[in-house]
Amino acid sequence: MKILGPLILVGFFCFGIFVLANWSTLTTSATLSFVAFSFEAPLGLLLLGVILVFAAFFVAYVLILRTTMLMDAHRYARELKAQQQLAEKAEASRLNELRGQINHEFAQLRESTEKSRTSFSTQIEGVEEALRSLIEETSRSQLAYIGEVEDKLDRSLASPTLEK
Repeated sequence: MKILGPLILVGFFCFGIFVLANWSTLTTSATLSFVAFSFEAPLGLLLLGVILVFAAFFVAYVLILRTTMLMDAHRYARELKAQQQLAEKAEASRLNELRGQINHEFAQLRESTEKSRTSFSTQIEGVEEALRSLIEETSRSQLAYIGEVEDKLDRSLASPTLEK
């Protein structure tokens, strides 16, 4: 596309040189006949005029096409920017929602951990209390057994001296 513009300019330049070189032939009068009427005019200049009119229409068409293309590109750029902003807002919304969900999950996890810790502490305290009472009961039982053994020993030691 970048080579097309210079080629067109070179073509117009060559066409201009051709017109200048053949100007006398182009301006020679000839009888021109249209179906309904006829008149005398330079055929070359008439054809040159027709070519220039078509070239002007072509340039106008290209300019309109280019302008339409640029306007569409600007409109697409605006729509793309709007869609990008919408996507960024949606992504931010999803991230905020995910952040809230993670915070909620962490809060539930902390609450569950605290409940487990409290329950575990209560169980430990219950086990400690049961162990203390068991130790005390065992200690009392052992003291009672030791007392019985001492009594039996005292009786058995005291009995043989009485028999002698």
